[in-house]
Amino acid sequence: MNVKVKMPKFGKPGKVNSWTKELLMSVIGTTISIVLTFGTAYLIEQKQRKTEGREIAMMVIHDIDLYAKSFREYAKEETKNHDLAMYVMEHIDNIEKFPNDTINSLINYIFTAEGVESRVDDSIEKTFQSNQEIWRSIDAPPFIDMAREFFHHRRMTFQILNTSPIFHKPINEEESLPLIAKIMNTGKENDWYDFLRKKLQDEDVLTYINFHDDRLRVLNATADDYQDMSNRCKFIMNITDEELQAFLDKRKRTGEKLTDSKLIGRWSTQEDQPQTFEFKKDHTFKQILVFRYPSLAYRGYLNVTRTYTGSWKIKKDTLYRYFDADFDFKIDRSSINYSPEKRDTVEQILKKVEAFTIEQKKKQDRDTIVRAAVIDRSGNKVELTFPENDQNGRVSYLIREKATEKP
Repeated sequence: MNVKVKMPKFGKPGKVNSWTKELLMSVIGTTISIVLTFGTAYLIEQKQRKTEGREIAMMVIHDIDLYAKSFREYAKEETKNHDLAMYVMEHIDNIEKFPNDTINSLINYIFTAEGVESRVDDSIEKTFQSNQEIWRSIDAPPFIDMAREFFHHRRMTFQILNTSPIFHKPINEEESLPLIAKIMNTGKENDWYDFLRKKLQDEDVLTYINFHDDRLRVLNATADDYQDMSNRCKFIMNITDEELQAFLDKRKRTGEKLTDSKLIGRWSTQEDQPQTFEFKKDHTFKQILVFRYPSLAYRGYLNVTRTYTGSWKIKKDTLYRYFDADFDFKIDRSSINYSPEKRDTVEQILKKVEAFTIEQKKKQDRDTIVRAAVIDRSGNKVELTFPENDQNGRVSYLIREKATEKP
């Protein structure tokens, strides 16, 4: 018996039914979508990682540059103070005639304070060394090796600064504090000059001063090494000075643009030494600083208020202040108390503070202060950034006083 089996019709060879066609298109579309989604995400992630790695590299290079500059300035200060010490020693019989700033510089050169040592800001190093993902994002083994060499070199250098005899200042607190206390109680500065006259002939002090050339070699060699490391890192990463500066400028830009109308009013700082600023519509300003002088001869503080005046302008993101060649001052003794037997000593201190302030007044010239400036969204806080060659770009803040807050 013949059995016939009827086969289903799948269509003619070379043709595709509509439902099959739709299924194939759906599968292909889904596959392409998956590839595009994950492929694009991968490319974006890789680009982001590369950008982050480059930014971290620029942070490290900037860290190297800062320490190269710091050691170069240290060397200049060492030379300046050494020359000053030599000059004072040549005229030791007339040491009383030297101005206060010269004597203060000499004291800072040869005196040391207990517990004070050179310290490293290792925040960038900790970020760089925190995990290997950062190294992968940089993807430049020669750069990583150079950065690690710099961090190691810096630690060793600061160990030398803190432990080597050539950097150990010869006069410590045990010798200087009793004398300082005595002078503050009696007001007799001749004791101070006699002490310096004697110490500048001591073998320890002369040895420290004679180590000048050795200190200078260490400082300048370190600055040279760090500058070479910085240049090498820039070559490895193909980073130009212009790109690095643009990155640093971008990091500083926060807040909103400061305009003339937003700056007008009274502002104050939150620092230990109080300052008040008043910026007026006619582009003049007044700056008030309060200097506080303590003494063992009295309780409290002797306050000296200096008032500076000048003109101001804002150009792009920078605040310019042009000081007049003079300032007013007022000495306030209302917050000090002392016993009757200290009266003469206190009066001597008052005369010396007044004489010092008058001396500073004579030296006042038409300074120009330049700070990058932005204001926060509330309009009540201004951020001022020092230039890189002035206090390493330190940032300070002005707070609008309540009476002049914007409505």
